[in-house]
Amino acid sequence: MRLKKYLGQHLLVAEPTLEKIVRTLAPAENDTVLEIGPGDGRLTAHLLKCGCRVIAVEKDAEMIESLNVRLGDAKNLKIIHADFLKLDLTYALKHLNTYALFCGNIPYNISSPILFKLRDNRHLFDRGMLTIQKEVAERLIGKPGSKNYGILAIMMQSAAKIERCFDISPRSFIPPPKVTSSVIKLTFPEEPPYNIEDKELFSAIVKKAFGQRRKMIRNSLPSEYLPALEAAGIEPSRRPETVSIEEFARLASNLTLCLSIQRNS
Repeated sequence: MRLKKYLGQHLLVAEPTLEKIVRTLAPAENDTVLEIGPGDGRLTAHLLKCGCRVIAVEKDAEMIESLNVRLGDAKNLKIIHADFLKLDLTYALKHLNTYALFCGNIPYNISSPILFKLRDNRHLFDRGMLTIQKEVAERLIGKPGSKNYGILAIMMQSAAKIERCFDISPRSFIPPPKVTSSVIKLTFPEEPPYNIEDKELFSAIVKKAFGQRRKMIRNSLPSEYLPALEAAGIEPSRRPETVSIEEFARLASNLTLCLSIQRNS
């Protein structure tokens, strides 16, 4: 079987690493794990050993053939031939009366869209483990004032608790990627970490602010946002990279109020 470079296929083959991922995820027998991009089923096999149910979503038809050869007889395995980014997750998990888990060694070239899709469907999941590029993992856990703090960190940390668990050498993959990988754990609490009423507005503010991250925030945002900045207690001369998630949430809340007053005046 030839791996497809355009699909970002790098198979994680190191057995100790696969075992460590499953051990850290710790699925119970009654859990359902949604696996993103199972490939030839090496991680899938370790998940099934825990007695949990696995729903494996794979885009590549050749990989599905390989998966069926390896694990086709497994009773607790359901294989879905689909592009994860286009899959209706609510429909795929409709049979569940509890939260699902997720897991996957995901293509690095689409890691951000996958992360955002999981965030947007956080109501379906309790927690999950993903293998991603180390650089992306560092950006995910970035703190205000650091070079790694930006849109990705804010949008994901506003919805999930994120832990960087351990790194993986390129030698653990076939073919070896050119970069080091990291395994991260995301936990979605029932109540989001921050009170964000208008998620679309919050997202728009963050994206506008970081469009020019090295400039003062008053120069990154439209002038009509200035009253809301002051009401949120954010000094307009600060750079966006120093503004915390809580402050961005407060800014979104105050902007909603300010715009409402302007419309009604």
